[in-house]
Amino acid sequence: MARPLNIAPVLTTAKEALCIAGQHVDTFVSQDKGYPELAQLLNATSSSHASLSGISDVDYPALSSAAVGLADLPQLSPAKRVPLPPELVEQFGHMQCNCMMGVFPQISRAWLSVDSDIFVWNYEDGGDLAYFDGLSETILCAGLVQPKPNIFRSHIRFLLCLATPVEIVLLGVSFTQPHEDVGQNDYSRCEMHLLPDPLFSIQTDNTYMLSVKSTPDGRIFLAGKDGCLYEIVYQAQDGWFSRKCRKVNHSSSSLSFLVPSFLTFSEEDPVAEISIDDSRHILYTRSEKGTIQVYDMGSDGCSMRRVTALSHYSMMKHAMYYARTIDRSNFKHIVHIAAIPSTESSRLHLVAVTQTGVRLYFTTIPYQGGWIAGVGARDRPVSLTLVHIRLPPGFTANSAQHRPTNVHAALYSQGALLLCASQGEDSDLLWCLNPDSFPFQRSLMETQVTHMIDSRTWVIEEVPAIPILTPRVDPTSDKPRVPDPPSVVTQHTVMPPAYVLLSSKGSYLVGKLRPVDQLRQLMLNNMGPDNPVVESFFKLHKEDQACATCLILACSRASSDVQVSEWATHAFFLYGGVARLRSYGAPPPNPTANLFGSTTPVVGQRPDSQYGTTLTSPPTSGLQPSIASTPLQASGGYQDTPRTSAGPSAQPSSDVEFSGKFKGLCLYFGRITRPLWELLVAVEVTSVEYRSQRTLLVTNFDSSELSWVLDEMKALKQFLDRNSQYTAVAESIMSAGMPSFARPESVIGRPGVQYQREQTQMEQAEAENAERKALQQLEHLINSCCEVLALLKLLCYHQFHNVTAALPQETRDQLKRMTLRDLVINGKEVCDMLITALINFYTGDNATTDAISSKLRDICPSLYSREDAICSKANELIKGAQQAQTRSVKEKMLKESLQLFKSISQQLILTSVCSEYHQAHFYDGVVELSLSAAARRDPQNLALHYYKHGKPAEDLQGTQAFTARYECYKCVIDILDELLVLSQAHPTSPVVPTHPGPPPQPDPNQLSSQDAKAYMEEIMQKALASDDELFHVALYDWLIEKGLKDRLLQISSPYVEEYMKRATQYSADSLQLMDLLWKYHEKTGNYPAAARILLKLAERHSTDVKLQQRIEYLSRAVMCAKSSNLRTSTSSEGEFLQELEDKLEVARLQLQVYEAIARHSTAHPRFQEALSKLNVELVDITKLYGEFADVFDLSECQLAIIHCAGHYDQQLVQSLWQQIIDKELNESMDKPGDSRMTILAKKLQALGRIYSSLERYFPLAFLILFLEKRSCELRWQSDWVFRCFRDIGIPLPKLLNVYDSLFKAKDPHWQTSPQPLHLLIAICALVKAFTDSPSCVPVHERRQFVSVCLDAIAHYKVELEATTGMPQPVQSILNNFKQLQAKLDRLQITKP
Repeated sequence: MARPLNIAPVLTTAKEALCIAGQHVDTFVSQDKGYPELAQLLNATSSSHASLSGISDVDYPALSSAAVGLADLPQLSPAKRVPLPPELVEQFGHMQCNCMMGVFPQISRAWLSVDSDIFVWNYEDGGDLAYFDGLSETILCAGLVQPKPNIFRSHIRFLLCLATPVEIVLLGVSFTQPHEDVGQNDYSRCEMHLLPDPLFSIQTDNTYMLSVKSTPDGRIFLAGKDGCLYEIVYQAQDGWFSRKCRKVNHSSSSLSFLVPSFLTFSEEDPVAEISIDDSRHILYTRSEKGTIQVYDMGSDGCSMRRVTALSHYSMMKHAMYYARTIDRSNFKHIVHIAAIPSTESSRLHLVAVTQTGVRLYFTTIPYQGGWIAGVGARDRPVSLTLVHIRLPPGFTANSAQHRPTNVHAALYSQGALLLCASQGEDSDLLWCLNPDSFPFQRSLMETQVTHMIDSRTWVIEEVPAIPILTPRVDPTSDKPRVPDPPSVVTQHTVMPPAYVLLSSKGSYLVGKLRPVDQLRQLMLNNMGPDNPVVESFFKLHKEDQACATCLILACSRASSDVQVSEWATHAFFLYGGVARLRSYGAPPPNPTANLFGSTTPVVGQRPDSQYGTTLTSPPTSGLQPSIASTPLQASGGYQDTPRTSAGPSAQPSSDVEFSGKFKGLCLYFGRITRPLWELLVAVEVTSVEYRSQRTLLVTNFDSSELSWVLDEMKALKQFLDRNSQYTAVAESIMSAGMPSFARPESVIGRPGVQYQREQTQMEQAEAENAERKALQQLEHLINSCCEVLALLKLLCYHQFHNVTAALPQETRDQLKRMTLRDLVINGKEVCDMLITALINFYTGDNATTDAISSKLRDICPSLYSREDAICSKANELIKGAQQAQTRSVKEKMLKESLQLFKSISQQLILTSVCSEYHQAHFYDGVVELSLSAAARRDPQNLALHYYKHGKPAEDLQGTQAFTARYECYKCVIDILDELLVLSQAHPTSPVVPTHPGPPPQPDPNQLSSQDAKAYMEEIMQKALASDDELFHVALYDWLIEKGLKDRLLQISSPYVEEYMKRATQYSADSLQLMDLLWKYHEKTGNYPAAARILLKLAERHSTDVKLQQRIEYLSRAVMCAKSSNLRTSTSSEGEFLQELEDKLEVARLQLQVYEAIARHSTAHPRFQEALSKLNVELVDITKLYGEFADVFDLSECQLAIIHCAGHYDQQLVQSLWQQIIDKELNESMDKPGDSRMTILAKKLQALGRIYSSLERYFPLAFLILFLEKRSCELRWQSDWVFRCFRDIGIPLPKLLNVYDSLFKAKDPHWQTSPQPLHLLIAICALVKAFTDSPSCVPVHERRQFVSVCLDAIAHYKVELEATTGMPQPVQSILNNFKQLQAKLDRLQITKP
């Protein structure tokens, strides 16, 4: 389950603050990386010639000078003398042959061999004495060896290698914990046990072994008195060609173990010392005569090859060549060699120390000038070349210092040199040369200190300082390893190195003090920081480095450091300086410019990556500090735009130079995080489980690393919290200082001194304000770093790979590419995803999230806020509800989660939560949560105001509020969409399989259509009960969009009508909304409003409404108006109804015209244009007649229009009827006569039913005459005309009257007609029709009609009988009339 919180992007200001603070830290981290390595300090630019140092005053600065004032600067801790155990003192009295002493610093033990017995004890307190007396021969040397892996049992922690003249034995060493408080690897407090039985034993072949040395991987090397280097090789079992344990001579053939030593012949030059470079896998040996041999152990440290040898004579010859002014006696005897690891120098590989303290530096790979490839572990040694000679103190021209002489023991380690110079038989003078007080210089500068030892030192060894955090080294990298930084950079992670000086009187323990130890001791010696000595310390190290050192003490949480912490805090603010605007055109204050003379190298002017060149500082005028601890090329100052003043002359360009306090904070932050800051947070590893591989994303940090860095970061945060006056906002300074500072423009003409003073005050205030702003940014970075580290530590506790396995692939890929710096500064989204995955890890196991939420709130409150915790609890309730056994429990848990979500609804990602509720079918929660979120995101209801005012584009706040609300409403709408789709699904529809095989199993979570309908209605009811008007708008929009208009009309809400009205305003062309609005008014009984909307729809000028639809709108409008009149009978409503009816009648005429034009089967544009005009709007009756009916000769339409308009023109009416009849006849010309008669009769009947009631528009006499003429011409049946009119509904008496009038009118047409008696024939047929069916005349009119017929026939007979010649047609008509006369007489007699 995702954490459904709307994690908005970090505010720009906060994001910028982290980035800027990160840039400050990066600046100082890069400064810490800008230190020169040893070869650069010694100016050893080429292996072809050697350089010389130690002859300048600045090589060994005098701290006791008045300018420095640090004569009492402690260099070594007070020597602690631990006498030998009394039991050992007694053993000296029993010595017969030989005694030897040595130190095993790995286990805090010293050893003493007296003849064949060896004693081992704790040199720190003289306790835990152990011994081994199982040998019969004199012990010549001893060495403690790390065992090879997978050979011995786990309780054997070390091997003790003892060499006698006869054999070499390996004893097992184990340890037991005296009590539970003692760690398993705390050997100094554990009890040591020597196993009595040797693990391995091998003959020496009469070769005396003088010393033992081993490598971390368990290789054992011995220095032979015969001048050879031997190795003891052992394994678990014998091999085909090798024994379990054998001795190999590396100074001769690889098969030397097969040749007895008595067969070898060489001049003896015993190997006196072995030194191994574990970083490069190179071994060096020194013989008693000073010959140095080089052995290559291979890039993996598993092989052995003798490379070269350099005699003492050759060394001395070369040294004398480059140091001609130095007496050769200073190079005579070499007393010590030490490998220089790659952590100290990439080019210098070995240092040899002479009896007078001269150091000779060698390289095994030739180089010249620039950076070469021969500096990595894979680049093997080829030679041994002297490249530098370093003289001890006392060789300067004006030096009054004494020099070391008679050095018989020496130790070189990590740049420090300890010399034991004999002062007599029973005393030594211990010299210590140390460069730690002068880091970041371009030449090697060392302090010197001497200490008297009241006995002769037998052995001097360093107790390795185990770093708190082990540096990361990539063994597969081909790149040369970067040398370790000066101790000032790592002093907070590495304990001060200690040294053991062993003599016959006991052990002397001394420690080399780090700068932080020196500062602590200075404050303790002077009871606080307010004294010149501490101030001189700040000047020596510069403010920034001294402040960073101060912070180590100020942030210490040790109970013994309470007072020192207070003093360090006081010193931090007392000597940390202030920010200022640095002027490039003027020299800065420089109280230490001539501290050690003008020849002292300027920091930053160090050789760069190419030997032979020099990096220089920015060009400046005036003095520069001659000694400092911070490179000048990257000051870390706040860059400001150049400013000019209105003073007499332009000021030099300036930027802000931060104070030492701020620089020290950045340095300390960078040094705390340095081990992890640029490392990848996570890496991929392949895990094999059950014969399958899977890729895991695991953390790149150990939990111990995270814990230490986190603890130190918390201490730094607490320091800032305790001293909040330093981190306060600069408003107080600005408000107090700035008003009194006049702007430069306002002080023109003032005295120059006053102007300069005020200008300086303004610049100072500006600089301090800029520093406080930068400090706030740094504090934000510290807080963010603490939270991220705490989160990573918590993720490690919960199995980091399991948590990251739940991340999306995109996030996993992003996390793989991120360093800790990226995660702290730019990784908030990734941290959020990690927290989400962790919470889901709990909810997935059905575990409560209360504990983990509380933990997250405690360790990373900005990453996991109170809202996050509430959200996690709510998610837990949802998860529990999904697994609840009863419905009541499920509803209760869901409602509880809803209340939690509603309290943080403004920050929620609603889509995720609503999806969870959707799966749980908790739709009330969906609606309530969405509405709650909408109200919280727009508390002032700006969105509704924005909506009601037409959504103005210039209202940006309204736009944002409207968008925010609609995002909330969309969660409900989306679920309604899904339910609607499910509700419309057909359950009986067959499912088409996607692949062959058995049918797929139905989804148990799939809702049925009935359930979907029910849930959808549930959401609708809940939604409609809301008083959120804008939500109603969104819901109504959705109903319209989905075509659910009927459902909208069923809603009885006060918002519906307002919504529809406003919707039509926003979208004036929306036919759908207006159509919906009139239906709503009709449904609610608001008939007048419905009628007016319908009229508006009918009259709208638009192509989306067809003419037929307009008529329907008008018809419905008339019905609504009539319904309204039934309720309220007002004159206005009556007039409106009349208007509607008139418009409806005209609209029908328009439809008639439209259909008449459409019947023309032509695609002529003229017709199409007319149809388009008629379809797009309603036209008035005049336009309809003049522009359409008349233009297109639509006679029927013209007749209808003048009929509708009440216009009467006899000639026009008769002309229109004539055109109608002629048109019908013309169109049916190709048909038979009977069909033509039928077609014409139907047309006349159709029109007659419309107009027959109005004589003006249905001229009966004209129509009968015109039709009889056409019938005569076409020789049609004589009775079809009057029968047609009878079908129309014209009564026979009226027809007879018209025919009689027409006959008596004696129309001239009949004189020229082929059938001049056609009208009489038609009259005869008409009367015959009556006599055949008297019922066609009503009974009460029948007698009168018979009388009229008889009178008419009598008249016709007279006319016919008067005809001359009595042609046959006339005679036939006359006979017919006589027959009709007889029938009429009978009808007259017959009673009706």
